Order: sequence, then C-alpha cells, then structure tokens
Amino acid sequence: MTAALAAVLLALAGYVIQGTVHTTRATEQQSHALVVDSLFSEARIAIAMQEVNLRHYQVEPSVAVRQRFDQVARTANDTLAQIATDDSGQARADALRLRDEQAAYQVLAERLLAMIADSDPGHAQLDRLEVTPAFYTLQDDVDVVSRAYHDAAQAQVAALRRTQLRLLVGTSVGFGVGLTLVGMILRLVLSYQRRLVDQAAASRHLALHDPLTGLPNRTLFGQRLLSALGGLPATGEHQVALMVIDLNGFKAVNDTLGHHAGDLVLLESGRRLADGVGAGGVVARLGGDEFAVLLPHVAGVTAATELADRLVAALRRDFLLDEGQAAISGSLGIALGPLHGAGDELFRHADAAMYRAKGNGGGVAVYDAAQDAETPDRMQLFADLRALLDSGDPGGQLQLYYQPQVRLSDGVVTSAEALVRWAHPSRGLLMPGTFLPVAESRGLEIRLTDHLLSLAVRQAADWWRAGEPYRVAVNVSPGCLIDAGFVARSLSTVTDAGLPPQLLCLELTETSIMADPERAVRALHEIREHGVSVSVDDFGTGFSSLAQLRRVPADELKIDRTFVRDLSPGTPDAVMVRSAIDLGHNLGLSVVAEGVEDVAALLRLREMDCEYAQGFVLSHPVPADRFPQACRDAERVVATAADALRA
Repeated sequence: MTAALAAVLLALAGYVIQGTVHTTRATEQQSHALVVDSLFSEARIAIAMQEVNLRHYQVEPSVAVRQRFDQVARTANDTLAQIATDDSGQARADALRLRDEQAAYQVLAERLLAMIADSDPGHAQLDRLEVTPAFYTLQDDVDVVSRAYHDAAQAQVAALRRTQLRLLVGTSVGFGVGLTLVGMILRLVLSYQRRLVDQAAASRHLALHDPLTGLPNRTLFGQRLLSALGGLPATGEHQVALMVIDLNGFKAVNDTLGHHAGDLVLLESGRRLADGVGAGGVVARLGGDEFAVLLPHVAGVTAATELADRLVAALRRDFLLDEGQAAISGSLGIALGPLHGAGDELFRHADAAMYRAKGNGGGVAVYDAAQDAETPDRMQLFADLRALLDSGDPGGQLQLYYQPQVRLSDGVVTSAEALVRWAHPSRGLLMPGTFLPVAESRGLEIRLTDHLLSLAVRQAADWWRAGEPYRVAVNVSPGCLIDAGFVARSLSTVTDAGLPPQLLCLELTETSIMADPERAVRALHEIREHGVSVSVDDFGTGFSSLAQLRRVPADELKIDRTFVRDLSPGTPDAVMVRSAIDLGHNLGLSVVAEGVEDVAALLRLREMDCEYAQGFVLSHPVPADRFPQACRDAERVVATAADALRA
C-alpha cells in the first residue's frame, strides 16, 4: 500500500509539472492577447473622442476644446505606435494601417479646425465631403480590428480555461486515488481530526461573518483594516482606502416587495460589491443596509474614486426578483489611511463623507475636513433645524422670499422664484448658504424641500385666487427625485392648495439627477404628466449638462448668472449665452437668464431672443407682501430701458 501510494504521488507530481508548463504558456499567450485587445480598444476610444471634440469645437470654438482634440489625437497615435512597436505579427500590420488612416483623418480635421477658427464658410463643405467620410472609414476599420482582437483575446481566455480544466480533472483524479489510499490507512484518525477542524472553522466563521450574505462582519473587517494600516510601506507609496456604503431606497424595497425581497437585494448588493472590488479588497456588511469596502493598497484618491464610481454604478442596475423589479442606489464615502486617520477615526471620517454623498442625492464623496468635520456650531444649527421641522415651524421661521421673472418681449412679470431665508431667533436672518449644506449633509434636505414646497404652493394659490396667476418656481434638493414618495407628496400639496398645476415649476440642477438618472427621469415624467413644469437650473456650470439635458423632460432652461456678466458682442460670455439660448429653443424650451445686474445686459438678452430674465437690476428677492410692488418696479425698469433704446 505504501509503494502504491508513492507511485501515485510520483505520477501526480509529473502530471502537475507538465500541466503547469502548459498553463504558463497559455497564460503568456492570453496576457499578450489581452494587452493587444486593450491597446486597440484604447485607440478606438481615442479616435471616437477626436470626433466628439471636433463637433464640440464647431459649437464652441475654444482653446480648451482644441487642446482636448490635440490630446486625444496624440493618444490615438501613441497607442497605435506602441502596438506597432511591441508586436511583430498581424497586429503590427493592422496598427500601421490604422495609423496611416488616423494621420489622414487628423490632417483633414486640423484643416477643418483652422477654417472654423477663421470663420471660413467653406468649413461645412469640407466637413461633409472629406472629414466625415474619413472619420467613418477610420471608425469602421478600427471597430473591425478592435472586435477581431477582442474575439482573439476571448479565445485565448477560453483556451486557458480548458487547459486549467484538464489540469484540474487530472489532478483531482490523482489526488482522489492518493487520498483513497491514505484514507484506508488513517481513516479513523483523519475523520476525527476533520470533525474538530470543521467545528472550529464553522464557529470562527459564524463569529466573524454576516449570516445573511456570508461577508465579513464589522469585527473581522476591523481586524483586516488594522492589519492593512500596519502593513503600509514607510515610503508612503500606497495608502489604505476605506469606503462606507449606504443603500438608498432599500426601505422602499422592504415596504413594497417584502423582507424576503430585501434580503435578496442585500445578497445581490454584496455580490456586486465583491465582484467590483475583486480579490485585492475586502467587502463587509456592517449591518442593516450598510456595507464597507477595504482596499489595502491604492495609489491615491483618484484610483479610489474611480473604483467607487464603478461600485455605485453597479448598485444602480435594477434587481430582477421573483417578487418584482427593485431599484436602489448607493451613497459612498471614502477616507484614506493614514491621510485621514486610522482605526475608528478612519471609520468616522468615511461615514461622514458617506452622509455628505447621501445629502447630495447619492454617489461618491471623499472625506474633506472642511466640509465633513462637525463643529459645535454646525451641530447646533442642525439640531435647531431638525427641531424646527419636527414641530412644523409654527412660528414661521422658515420664510420664502420671491424674485420676479420678467418676460422680455413685453416687460410683464409672469413668474417668481422662491428663495428660502431662516429668521433664526438668536442668529438673525440666515441666508441659504448657511444652513442648506447642513441639511443636505445630514439627511434633512427632503423634509426641508417638502416644507418649502408647501409654503410656495399656498402662496401661489393665494395670488391666483386674487387674480394674479404668477407661476412659482421652487428649487428641488438632489435627494428628492430618488425619494419614493416625493412625487406623490408634491402632487398632493398642489391638489390640497387648489393651485392649477401649471402655476408650479420645479427647478433642478444636473446634480439632482446624477445619483440615479433613471429614477429621476421617471419622476420628472410623472410630474410633467400632471401639469407641473420643470426647469433646468444653473445650466452651463456642470460637466454633463448636454448629456443629461436631452433626457430630462424639461420645459425651461435657466442660464447661470456667471455667464451674463459681460454680454458685449464677441465676448466668450455672449457666445456662450447665445449658444445656450439657441440650444434651448431648438429643444423646445423657454430660456431664463439669472443674475442680470445691469440694463445693458437686459437689453442684450432681449436682442438675443431670451424670453425671461431675473436679477438685481429688476428686483432683489422680497417677502410675499412686498412682491406686488417689486413686480411693478421690475416692469418699470424694462419699460424704461425699452423706451431709452427706441429713443
């Protein structure tokens, strides 16, 4: 029996060595194929971004856009050159061909850019007859090449899997025979020892893992965090990233689909987080709908934020359950150790960043001591505001001021924007910038928005019944559109006040829909179906305004005040404002200019066919009882300016 066991082990060792050689060779081939696939994919993306920036330059011929075009062009050329340098086979030939096509397209594109910069009217013909065909030829070729190398890479992956499977099967058979022989000798001893080991492992697992998801619990996660912090190199080359994640909308899943569905959502959320983090990180369930992620080695904030964005995006995907479809999102806070602390302090800082992300409607936030540190003053202000909302504000401390919006075509005030002020009993009149960040960072923004919406709707109803049908615009906090009950509460408020829905407008920024775009857009569609209008506020200040604007069911576009300071002909602001007005009109939206502070800008906006304006030149925000006089003053300003222009 001993000789037979020795023979089996020798045969198994030889098989494993041979299989390892084959696996190593297959792994090298797979690695090379994946590198080539990645480089061609990168080249394809860079080529596509050239065209995006070229089209952007046609709309906004700025130095920044031109620089982005040059940058992606260099990326495309460098990537193709790298492929040609690193490979000697078909990939080199494909890369050289694509580089020649890229060079030809780049020459044409730069000619087009120069013509646009010189305002040469012939640029449209060059674009249609040469640039666009060259781009599509290049795009089709790079798509075909990229797809071919992607398929080749996948084939190498499949080949590696087959090799590994054969090795696994052969190894399993060999070990099976060997273990059978060993078992015949040591059956009783091993059986008893196995029972002891299993019992110890099960007890340890139960003590350190979440019973529902099987993920590490807070205790084990804390141990892993301390170990990771202790293992950091003294050079500071790497840091530890701690992420705390809270699921937005999870309570609604439990309430509507049941707790079994909620458990399934937690299981799937843990799986998605674990898949996103990979083997290099640790995912834990801290309790309830809160998870944590540990990355023992990250290069810095940028690397941690990129992964966090992917994790939040994974949570936004719908959950398909037997009970129905469930949708949630995530609020994720990041703290880096030792930069932001260690141990419990690092946990607190990540938790504070998570609450700030939650206050912004979800997404990702990195710990910032200036924003997340809780000073006694901020804590007291939060306590005062929470108590005020709990009591329903019987003393009317939260007040709405109204700023008129004038229709420039005839100088008539048609609308007003509601802006909150807090008449604090000990601090005096507080502006929104003092207390709104506190409300948004600590989860009070939805309750505050509901309260202010109720005040604005009742005031608009009073004006309407008095024969002054002003449309009132109310700013919507980022978290409202992903709150399951916000739409129903808003419509109920309008109905209870007896206000025609068309006299209410909800103003939102792109931040309001970034946390969960699908749910936010559905909410806006439902609001508009009931007659309430939607305005896109602060247009031009966000990084994704154009991408979101085409999806948002909006009625109105508000140009941010930063673009109306100097509307002299030919200035960048004038170009930007005219482009925004044209864009709004082409999308069927009316356009409002905010922050108008002088008569010259008012007249210039009228020449640009901007429908509405608001700002200090017309009126400062005023209480409701002074609003009729503010309207008359604003109308007088427009009439006087128009008379002076005609004279």
